[in-house]
Amino acid sequence: MLPWAANVGCMDALQGIWLVARTPRLWPMCFVPLLTALVVYVLLGVIGGVLLVPRLPGWLGLAPGGRDWWAAEILGTLAFVVLWVVLFSFVFVLLAGMFSGLLWERLSLAVEQILDPGKPPPIPVRLGCRAQASDTFSRLLLNGVFGALALVLSLALGPIPGLLTAALVGLLDFTSPAYLRRGYTLGPQMGRLLVRPDRATMGFAFTAGLLALVPLVGVFLMPGLVAGGTLLARRREGRNVALSRQ
Repeated sequence: MLPWAANVGCMDALQGIWLVARTPRLWPMCFVPLLTALVVYVLLGVIGGVLLVPRLPGWLGLAPGGRDWWAAEILGTLAFVVLWVVLFSFVFVLLAGMFSGLLWERLSLAVEQILDPGKPPPIPVRLGCRAQASDTFSRLLLNGVFGALALVLSLALGPIPGLLTAALVGLLDFTSPAYLRRGYTLGPQMGRLLVRPDRATMGFAFTAGLLALVPLVGVFLMPGLVAGGTLLARRREGRNVALSRQ
């Protein structure tokens, strides 16, 4: 493992990334969603290009079939590709988060099984459909509110509000699979993590927040951060999922 990481408070995040990197059985749960997101992102770009680029010469008032028409199409195609990759890379981030989130629970459970080889898997606490829907809505609302506040405050305070928001959201999102399996929805999870947080919790939060803010790189590190969040929750709450709420 990475014992030096404990000295800077980021042990769980970095060890989770290292665990995923050196465990091939986890790779399908990590890279299949990312590849799916990449394919959908490319298809959306192709569809957008097919719909918009051929209309560009007409919008510029050029005559069909002329040299200027073809030059406008070629330049328009290049410009669209650059704009799609540079300005709309957030679409890929959203798609990657959506597809990856579908497998985060399985990934978190697999991490716990790897840490306890030969033992039966932890028994999860079953949440009802209403509780799950309420938890999902609460997380979306919290992320949206804090994201909007960070955007406004960043105009006056620079990158600090964005970093703090990314740290909080990363801490709650990447530990959520492990806590939900233990029966803790957003409110109880926040209480257990944020009331008297230790150095490991703060270190994980800010490491996850910093990595998540790196364009595209943060997306590919999401599975490792989920594994790291599982390590953090496991140490704080213990292995026994079924008894963790008693």
